[in-house]
Amino acid sequence: MKPMQSDNFLRPHRALVLEDQDSIQALVTAMVKIRNLECEAASSIAEARRRMKREHYDLLFIDVNLPDGSGLSLVEEHGPESPLVIVMTGHGDIHTAVEAIRRGAVDFITKPFTVGDFLQRVDKAIDEWKARAHLRGHARALETLVRMKTEELSHSSRHVDEVHDKTVLALVAALNLKDNETAEHCARVSQNSVKLGSMLDLSEFELKNLKWGAYLHDMGKIGVPEKILLKPGPLTQEERCVIEKHPVMGYNMVGNIDFLVHATDVVLSHHERFDGSGYPHGLRGTSIPLHARIFSIMDTLDAMTSDRSYKRALPFSAVAEEVESLAGSQFDPQIARVFLSAPRSTWLIQTEGSR
Repeated sequence: MKPMQSDNFLRPHRALVLEDQDSIQALVTAMVKIRNLECEAASSIAEARRRMKREHYDLLFIDVNLPDGSGLSLVEEHGPESPLVIVMTGHGDIHTAVEAIRRGAVDFITKPFTVGDFLQRVDKAIDEWKARAHLRGHARALETLVRMKTEELSHSSRHVDEVHDKTVLALVAALNLKDNETAEHCARVSQNSVKLGSMLDLSEFELKNLKWGAYLHDMGKIGVPEKILLKPGPLTQEERCVIEKHPVMGYNMVGNIDFLVHATDVVLSHHERFDGSGYPHGLRGTSIPLHARIFSIMDTLDAMTSDRSYKRALPFSAVAEEVESLAGSQFDPQIARVFLSAPRSTWLIQTEGSR
């Protein structure tokens, strides 16, 4: 039996404090060490970068206003294996805090702060680091499993596709543990996306990747805290910034799995809008990948025609009106025309049996 990983293995070990005021730097460093983390300090961005080239840090606490620029410049310079960033900002500067989270920071704390409040933020960052470590381990295990199974069945493409389909279903099942509405929703939008893709004359290879991408579109929500993901009421601006990270988190999770490298367009770009007002990259028009433009209509169809705890399903006629009115702003107008030309019976709808 494989030995269980110790809690010490699944916790961060080293932190860097970037703060130019000596008194605050000393205080923050001391508080981080209370949580049994090795901690070093830097007084400028240049010094922090030199240290980060020599050492690996798990957590990074940064001030915003530094002698050689904004500490926020460090937030978006790193990838999935980089340290989690907690921003320290002046009291009441909510705009800086929101911008930090939008760039990739996991939390912020306003100065001046109490010892208790700061330690709570450190504990929160440690919990987030552990969650991401589990997620990375899960992704690597799945990647290894996929590679082994693909090699095992490399002489039979049909069997390989079956294994791939089962792997995609297993990934969605993991997400379904957090949101039990996910699995059926993913199945419907996947099937409907393939139907619309077929009407647009996509090849078998493209349809297969569209199917997988649609199934996995919300995979990144595994990394969204449940208190935000399952919140019954409206989200705050900070919570919305967090949830808007899920396309990039999903992309980072599935993009390294060999057979899914051509299925990531939907995962990364399913919240882009045709007029450029979407996220995460504000893509416009046909710069949005075709699979994502197809999926966005199918996602709207399923969202509007499905019962939810907070709303009743709407009739298909309402969907048709919505797609027609938003063609050119939210949706690709050419794809919208193809969708609107198809009879209602074309699409798999949750409530179709009751209408």
